Amino acid sequence: MVKMKFVAIVGQQEHRVTVDDHDKEDGIYSVELDGRVYRVDAKTMPSQVISALIENKSYDIDLDDRDQSNDPLDGRLAVRVRGRVVRLEMLEHRRKKMKDAATAHFVHSGTVQITSPMPGKILRYLVKVGQAVKKGEGLVVVEAMKMENELQAPKDGVVKAISSAPGTAVDGGTLLLVIE
Repeated sequence: MVKMKFVAIVGQQEHRVTVDDHDKEDGIYSVELDGRVYRVDAKTMPSQVISALIENKSYDIDLDDRDQSNDPLDGRLAVRVRGRVVRLEMLEHRRKKMKDAATAHFVHSGTVQITSPMPGKILRYLVKVGQAVKKGEGLVVVEAMKMENELQAPKDGVVKAISSAPGTAVDGGTLLLVIE
């Protein structure tokens, strides 16, 4: 039994989602959405459409993730249910923290401090002091919970300082580098 925690973002509104796959082989899930629990009986059909029974109502759900960028933190989806398309971003809770950390100190001008979003280990820096970087360019790779996470530049700028060496264990909030 695995509980997976997500944040679903629709427009500007965030929703907390927890999925408990306690009977995954039979397609039975417990889904908590903003504190309300639903029993979901879901099967993926050969057409890749998901047939779901939620609160005794039947739904055919078509997921389209073709709009995703190369950003590993991007969880954009288009979900079609009963002829209505909803565009949303669905991020595993830890990925949401990583994405927030990558943009937490965003400013249009001035200094940006890139910090570790959670405890982990610096695997490698992808830039050097004095190097010009573009918005979205990879800066540093941090391993957290046995997964590699690349933090990206929130703006164009120049790397002014690097605070730690590869292999260093860091706490959440530890300064990793500065962009000006």
